[in-house]
This record gives sequence, C-alpha cells and structure tokens, in this order.
Amino acid sequence: MILKSGRTPMCAALMSKWRMCSLRLRGLEIQGFKSFPDKTRLTFHDGITAVVGPNGSGKSNIADAVRWVLGEQSTKTLRGGKMEDVIFGGTQARKPQGYAHVQLTIENADGALPYDSAEVSVSRRLYRSGESEYRINGTSVRLRDVHELFMDTGLGRDGYSIIGQGRIAEIVSAKSTQRREIFEEAAGISKYRYRRQEAQRRLEAAEENLLRLRDILAELEARVGPLQAQAEKARRFLTLAEEKKTLELSLWIATLDRSRALLREQEDKLLLCRDDHDRIQAEMDAVEQRINALYADMQALAVEIDERRAQARTLEEENANSSADIAVMQNDLAHNRASIEQIGAELRQADADGGGLDEQIRTYETEIADKQAALEKLHRKQEETQQEIVRLTAAREDCRTRADALKERRFGLTQSIQEAKLSSASSGSLIDETIARLEALRDAAVVGDENAARIEKELADCKGLLAEVLAASESLQNTRRGYLLRAEGRGEKLDALKKQRAALDEQARGFLQKARLLTDMENSLEGFQSSVKYVVSQARRGALSGVCGPVSKLIEVDGDHALAIEIALGAAMQNIVVEDETAAKRAIAMLRSSKTGRATFLPLTTVRGARLSEGWLSSADGFVGIAADLVRCDSRYEGVVAQLLGRIAIVRDIDCAVALARRGGYKFRVVTLDGQVVNAGGSMTGGWTARSAGILSRAQEIESLRAQAKDCADRMERLDGEIKTVQEELSAAQAAILGVDGELATAQEDRIRCESEQKRLLAAQADAARVREQAAREYEALEARLRELRAAGVSADGLIQELSGQLDEVARQLGEVNEGRDAYASRLDQASEALAQVNVAAAALEKEIDGARLMMEQLAGQKEHRREQERALKERAARLEEENEAVRQRISDLEAARRKRTARIETIGTEIAERTARRNECESGTAALRADEKEIAARRETAARELARLEEKKASMQGEYDAIIARMWDEYEVTRSQAAELAQPVEDTPAAQRRLGELKGKIKALGSVNLGAIEEYGEVSERYTFLKTQTEDAERSRAELLRLIERLTSDMRTIFSENFTKIAANFSVVFTELFDGGKASLSLADPTDVLESGIDIFVQPPGKIIKNLSALSGGEQAFVAIAIYFAILKVRPSPFCLLDEIEAALDDVNVVKYAQYLRTLCDKTQFITITHRRGTMEEADVLYGVTMQEEGVSKLLELNVGEIEGKLGIQ
Repeated sequence: MILKSGRTPMCAALMSKWRMCSLRLRGLEIQGFKSFPDKTRLTFHDGITAVVGPNGSGKSNIADAVRWVLGEQSTKTLRGGKMEDVIFGGTQARKPQGYAHVQLTIENADGALPYDSAEVSVSRRLYRSGESEYRINGTSVRLRDVHELFMDTGLGRDGYSIIGQGRIAEIVSAKSTQRREIFEEAAGISKYRYRRQEAQRRLEAAEENLLRLRDILAELEARVGPLQAQAEKARRFLTLAEEKKTLELSLWIATLDRSRALLREQEDKLLLCRDDHDRIQAEMDAVEQRINALYADMQALAVEIDERRAQARTLEEENANSSADIAVMQNDLAHNRASIEQIGAELRQADADGGGLDEQIRTYETEIADKQAALEKLHRKQEETQQEIVRLTAAREDCRTRADALKERRFGLTQSIQEAKLSSASSGSLIDETIARLEALRDAAVVGDENAARIEKELADCKGLLAEVLAASESLQNTRRGYLLRAEGRGEKLDALKKQRAALDEQARGFLQKARLLTDMENSLEGFQSSVKYVVSQARRGALSGVCGPVSKLIEVDGDHALAIEIALGAAMQNIVVEDETAAKRAIAMLRSSKTGRATFLPLTTVRGARLSEGWLSSADGFVGIAADLVRCDSRYEGVVAQLLGRIAIVRDIDCAVALARRGGYKFRVVTLDGQVVNAGGSMTGGWTARSAGILSRAQEIESLRAQAKDCADRMERLDGEIKTVQEELSAAQAAILGVDGELATAQEDRIRCESEQKRLLAAQADAARVREQAAREYEALEARLRELRAAGVSADGLIQELSGQLDEVARQLGEVNEGRDAYASRLDQASEALAQVNVAAAALEKEIDGARLMMEQLAGQKEHRREQERALKERAARLEEENEAVRQRISDLEAARRKRTARIETIGTEIAERTARRNECESGTAALRADEKEIAARRETAARELARLEEKKASMQGEYDAIIARMWDEYEVTRSQAAELAQPVEDTPAAQRRLGELKGKIKALGSVNLGAIEEYGEVSERYTFLKTQTEDAERSRAELLRLIERLTSDMRTIFSENFTKIAANFSVVFTELFDGGKASLSLADPTDVLESGIDIFVQPPGKIIKNLSALSGGEQAFVAIAIYFAILKVRPSPFCLLDEIEAALDDVNVVKYAQYLRTLCDKTQFITITHRRGTMEEADVLYGVTMQEEGVSKLLELNVGEIEGKLGIQ
C-alpha cells in the first residue's frame, strides 16, 4: 500500500512518531571531567538556558561533557590529545581525579525512547587505567546501544543537537558533498543508512560464504568417487581378515590345549623332586643351627676372656700410677718443710729492721710542727694587709663615684640652661601647632567609631555563617565516618572471605593432587613386589590364566579397621589368589623363567582356613571382632580370608590385647586398632606406625580425598556468592564516600572562605582599636604638653638664673672630691707592696712543710709494707703445714687401694683359665658337625641339579605356551579366554592350515588397503549433502538481502527528497527574516543522485550580488549557517539543542535578531546556549555563570531570570 505522499507505511509511522516526540533535557551531572573536579549538577527547564562566563572559565567543557556522554570518540572534537585528557588533571592545590563521570537525564514522558520510565539517564565513566563503561538507567550497555538509542532523533554523535563554532562554520565553508551529514540527520535517514550499511555488510559476508561453499563442494565432488572404490576394497579385506582371524585362533587354541596337558605331567614330577630337595635342606638347616649355636658359645667365651684380660691390664696400670704418685708426694713433703724453715728466718730479720723507721718518722713530725707555727703568723699578717687594701679601694671608688655624679649634674644643668633659653624663644609656635593637632584627632575619632561599628556587624554575620558551615561539615564528617566504617567492615570481610576461598582452593588442589597420585599408584600397583606386579600384568594381558588378583584387591574394609587389618595381614596382602594349584604352578614357572622374583599363591581349591570359635571373645573387654569378620569380599574368597584372618582377634588397645591373649593361652594373634600386636606364643610387636595410604586402604582414601575436594568446591561456590554480595556492598559504600567527599570539599571551601573573611575582619577590628588607642594617648599627651608649654612661657627666665647658681656650686664640690681620691690612691700602692712580700715568705714555708710530709708518708708506707710481708709469710707457713698433712693422708689411701687391686688381679687370672678350657671343648664339637654338614651338602647338590633340570624343561614348555598367548595378543589383542570363545573346533588340522595359507595369499593380493576409507566415505558423502543444502540457503539469503537494500534505498530517497525540499523552502524564508530581505536557496548538485549528491547554497543579501560564499564576511557566513540550522529545526525540531557560541562572529544587531528568532523556536525545542554575548543573555530564561575562583577549577552559579523579574515586578 502506498500513501498519497509516496511514502511507505514504515516511513509515515516514523515521521508521526517524530512529530509526537517531546524529549527534554532535564539534568546534567559532571564529576572529574576536565575543569569540574567536584560533583556539579545543572538543571534545565523549557525555553532558553544560557551558560556564561569569562574566557578560560570552562563553560565550553559543558558542551564537551554532553558530546562525550553521547558517545563521542574523537579526542580532537573534545579538544584533547588523548581520551585520558578529559579526566581532571589536578592543580597545585588539588590532586588529580581517578576518573571522569558524566550523566545526562532526559525526560521520556511520551515514551519516545524504548524505556518504560518517565526519565532516561545515560552515563559514561572513564578511569585513568583506560577502563570505560556506559550505562542506561544504571544498566551497563555497549557504545553501540547508546548510538542506536538516539539515532534519527538529532541527539546522536552525528546529529545537529550539539552545534559549536566550528560545526556551524563547516555548513558554509565545507564542500557541497561534505554538507550531507547534517542534512541526512535532519531528513531522518541516518537509521536507514545505518541499516542499509548493515545489510550491505551482511551481503558481502553472504557472498564470501557462498563462494567458499562452492569451492568446498567442488573439492568434495572430486573425492566422493575414489573414496567409494576404496571403501569397497576395505570391506573385502575385512571379510577375509575376519575369516583368517577365526581360523588362526582355532589352530592356536588346539595347540594350547595339548601343551597344557604336557605341562601338568611335568609339574607332578617337579613336585616330587622339590619335596626330596626340601627334606635334605631341612637336615642341612638343623646341622647349621647346631653349628651356629656352638659358634655363638665360643664367641661369648672369647668376649669374656678378652674382657677379663683388659680388666687385669687396667688394674696393673693403676697400681703403677699409684706408686709414681706416692713418690711425687713424698718429695713435696720434704720441699714444704724446707720452705717453712726459710719463712721463720725472714720473720726474724723483719723485726730487727722495724725500729729504725719509727725513729725517722718522729724527727719529721717535730720539724713539720715548728714550720706550721711560723706559717700561721704569716697568714695573720696577710689577712690584716688584705683588709687595709679593701678599705682603701672602697674609699677611692667612693670618691670616683661622687666625681662622676657631679660631672653628670654639671652637664645636666648646662643642658637645662640651653633648653630653657630655646623654650623661651619657641613656646608660642608650639602652642599653635598642638591646638591644631588636637582638633584633627577629634575628627578622626568620630570616623573611627563609625568604622568599628560596621566591622563589628560584619564580624558577627561572618561568625554566624562560619558556625553554620562548621555544623554542616561536622554532620558530613559523621556521615562519612559511618560510610567509612561500613566500607572498612565490608573490606575486612571481603579480605577474610577471599582468604577463606584461597585456603579452600589450596586444600581442594591438595586433595585432588593427592588423589591423582594415589590413583596412579593404584593403577601401577605401587608398593607391590615386582613379582606380584609381573604376575598381575601377565594375567591382564591374558598370558596367564586363573589369576584372581592380590589379596588386597579382593577385600574391602572400613576406615576405622584398615590399619589393624593391614598389620594383621602383613606381607600376606600381596599373596596372589588363584583358581587352583595348576594356575599357581603356571605363575611360579613364569616367575622363575622371567627371573622376576618369588610370590605366594593361594589356590581357591586347596586353601581352607580355620576360625576362632571361643564364645567368650565377644564378652572380652575392648574386643572389636574377628579380623575375618571385619572385611568384605566375594563368597568364593571366604576360605582365603578365613585362612589369613580367621585366627586373629581385633581389640581396642594394647592393654585389652595383652589381657585377651593371656586369657586365650597365647594360642592366636591379637591386633589393636592402632597396629600393636601380641603374637601367638606371647611375643609382642609394636611401636609407631606412619599412617598413610596403605595398599589395602588406598582405594578408600582416593574416594575420601575426592569427596573432600568436592566439599571444598561446594564451600567455595557458597563463598563466591558471599564475596559478590560483600563486593557490591563495598562498592555502594565507596560510592557514597565519594559523594560525601564532594560535599565535604565544598563545605571545606566555604569554611576556608569564612575563616579567611573572619581573620580579615578581626585584623581590621584590631587595627581600628589600635589606631583609636594611639589617638587617645596622643590626645592626652598633647593636652599635657599644651599646659606645660603655657607654664614654661611664664617661668623660663627665672629658671635660667636658678640653674646658673647650681652650676657654680657643683664645680666647687667636684674639686674637693678629686683631691681626696688622689690621697687614697697613694696609700693603696704602699699596702699592695707589703702584701706581696708576705705572700712570698708564706709560699716558701708551705713548700718546706709539703716536702717533710712527703718523706714521712714514704716512711709510713715502708713500715706498712713490712707488716704485710710478715702476715703473708705466716699465712704461707700455715698453708704449707696443711698441705703436708693432706699429702700424708693421700699417700696412706693410695697404698691401701694398691693392695686391693693386686688381690683382684689374682682372681681374674683364675677366671681366664676356666673359660679357656670351655672354649676348647666347643671347638671340638664344631669340627664333628662340619663333617656331617659336608656329607648332607653333597646330597642336596644332587637333588638341586635334578630339580633345576625339571624346572628348565617345564619353563621351556611354558615359554612355548606363553609365546602363543603373546602372539594372540600381539596379532589380535585377545586373551586366551576371548580366543577360546571365538575359536571353532578343528577336525582336520592340515586342511585348516592350507585354508589359512589361501586366505593370507588373497589378503596379500589386495595390496595396500585404506581401512579409514569406509568411515571417510560416509563422512564426505554426508558433508557433501549438508554443504549443498547450505549453498542453496545462502543463495536465498543473498537474494533477500538484495531486496532489502533496494527497499531501504528507495525509502531513503523518498524521505530525503521530501525533507530536503521542506528545508530548502524554510531556508529561503528564514534567510529573508534574518537578513531583512535578500534571497537564498538550497539545491542538489546532482539531482539524479539524491542519496550521494552534494548540496549547493545560494545566497544574495540585500543590495549585494554574491557569486561565491567565500565572498561573504565572517559574520555573514555564520548568519547564513545559522539560517540553515533554523530552517532544519523548523522541519525537524530537535528535542533540545546545545549551541556553543555559534553567534560569536555576529555583530550586536544580528545577535539580537538571532536571540529573538531562537525564542520563536522554543515551543518545540529546548535550547542550552553557551555564550558571552549580551543579546543572547538578555533573551535567556535561566543563566548559569561559570567562574574559576580557584585556579583550574570551574564553579557554577544559577540565576533564574523569570523569578527575579517576578520578584522585582519587571515587565
């Protein structure tokens, strides 16, 4: 269906929706973007909102913020070098911000945008790390989603809702083909062009895909035929190979049956020979045991003999040492006696020398006393002379002081006389000056009082404002502390949860790693003997039949009993359970032939164990159970379990084990849960056991480890949920802190501003008070001075006469004082000379007294030294006497000990002779047993050679048997039992062998066979069919895309033509209105190509003939571009427009025309204009002022013009 206008229904619906669209910009929130570090919110109303401010204040950053939040990616358009430049970079007073955030709020009351909410918020955030995010209504979206949201609304990144100086100039100065962008957005075909480009991209992809599909189909067609032939050949080969396999396995099975009968005969012979060998070996063991017993006795006697001989040698050495010590001590006694006699002689000589020293000391004492008396007389003379000197000095200084005072008095009187003379001459002029100064001070006091009152009022207002700011700041601080405590708590909890998760992750990895290790050990039979591993591996390959497995693999046990069962079994855990004796013999022969060790086999047909049957066991203290009852196994292995564990009791601890074994007469083994053992017969085995995964409990521990790992994983999953919740709570708290920080920063700025103003006012108040105080003091001083001047003018002459008389009297007194001072100085010199003579005599006496005292002290020291020597000699003599007594006692003790040792040496000699005789008897018995041992060894060697011959023959037969088993495995990977199931009875062996030869010939004749061709042919055939279907689908898709592109192109051509015609018509009208006349038109450079043609502009201002737009002045070009912009808005009104100084180039008259015309468009469009022109500001409804009081930081001030006009009554 086509409407009369020629537009499709889709086009008509889009235009209808556009006309009904009433989107309005309601708010813009900026934080950390360019010069707006603090959270700043602009609220927009209908009409015109003007953002004004001086150059460099940051007002154009508001337009950049809107471009940026709508998805602008060009850093050049955003006036930066890189995208990170939009984040506030910091100033000298502020740190750089970590991110930039802008949020745009749009009214969506009529649902023009595809959201149910009445408002739609679009936000963008960029971090310094480069991370960026877009959100619509708080939901994270892609940049593409933002672009598509505003496409064909005029609000997108390529729309005409945001126009700056450069963009408005491009409309006129750009080439005709470069003007299409804004006209396409205005015509409403951007979304169509976008969809057509998407369809073209999909068409290109479809054509490439179609080309690739055709190439692959051609390749597959070339492969299908050869692969079909190869598949037929492969099927023929498989038929022949299957017949060959059945026939060959049948022949091998027949051969194995014959070999098994021969092996059984050989095993019987071996058994008889082995019994004979074992009997001879038992005789040899008995003889060797007796020889070893005699040898042990001989060794024990030899040790005892050596020990006693060593004791005798030790005692003899001790006797020799004692004799030497006694000789040394006797020599010490003689030396000490001689020393005592020498000390006595020295003491007697010291008594004789002491008398002479006492006489010398008494002589020096008398001499010192005489000279001390003479010295005291000289000291008294010194004191008398000193006192006289002090008295004379004081008198002389008194005269000097009086003279100085009289001189000062004379100088003062002279000065006073001169001043009085000057005062008398100038007192008149000074009185007049003082009166004038007093009048000026009275006038200044009146002005100062008025200024002080004004400052007092301003200071009170400032204090009140500061109190409000401090209260608000304190409230914000409390709020921030609350959020901070919440964030710290969430952060600590988050760290704790992450640590818990890391610990659980590490535990889980440890459990899984240990489980893998134990699994590898289990699979490789780690811990088993090499012989056991060999037998089990051969059984798995089918080379050895009748093997059930090791005991540990055939039983299960609970974890609580695992250690006890492992200890009870011991090495028997590695015993191999086999079906019968024949299987055991085959396995033993294989071990012997391969030389891989020995193993114990438990045939199910012969092993029949006994069990404990005492009824009293169940009531015994600590009894857990019979070991055989604590394990689980298949019923066919119960006899083996009874043999190994039927006569072993499991109890709680070692005390219970000892009591139970004693009560049972030590007839069976008892094992505790922790692995201690009381053996039959009473011996005990125990100690510490390293608890790790044993052979028996390894599989159970693997399951336990995996269960623990799964539990850790479940707990980690729960922790992940908690971590996510706590992370969200932490993010919310941190976001709240950032919000409060912004408010705190604003409050801090207000506080600093108030405090600064308060300081200024307080300083001004103090200065005013200081000035008033100084003025008051000066006023009082001037009044006093005035009185003095008036008095001085009357009495100046009388004062001069009085002062002259005082000056003469002072001159007389000064002469008398100078005469007395000279007399005292002469007497002082005489007294000083006498004092010097007395001082010399006293010093000589003091020196003589000091010398005598020194000699007396030396003599006293010599006397004391002699006393010390006497004491030391007496002490030494006493000490030597004590040493002699101790030495005599020591000699007595040594002689007694020597006599005892001599008696012990004689006893040891007797014991050595007795043990030597016993050792000789043991040697004789050993020689007789050695002869018997030689004869038994000869018989054992003969039996061993026969046994080896039989075993070698059996091994050869077993080797042939095993070779056939191995060949079956190598050729067809089947065991003997599997081969027996596949084999057919062979009635005629030669005929079967001939048929086998024929089959091999036919297979060889086929040559090389590609067995994979069967499967490959199926895959290629299936793929060929599939791709052929895909090719047909791709061709249909290509045709549909071509039709879609054609339809979109037709719609774009229709819509653009209609809207361009309307814009051109409106341009002619708007141009005439703005230029007050003239003519203007818009036309397509190529009317035949509507969608790619450039757009030409023709204008003719009143009174001018213009052939080229470049001939217009800059202001005229800007006005033409504005006329085109207004023409677009009349056809396709944008919900809101942000105009960034587009009228900057206009003169004042045209600015007024521009602003008035802007007002006529406000009924359909909301305008936000960034300007510094008066005419635009006067037309605005709301003014936002942008200032930069703080360097590098923009601030906003809102002024609602309508409200102010209403309050002031302005029409």
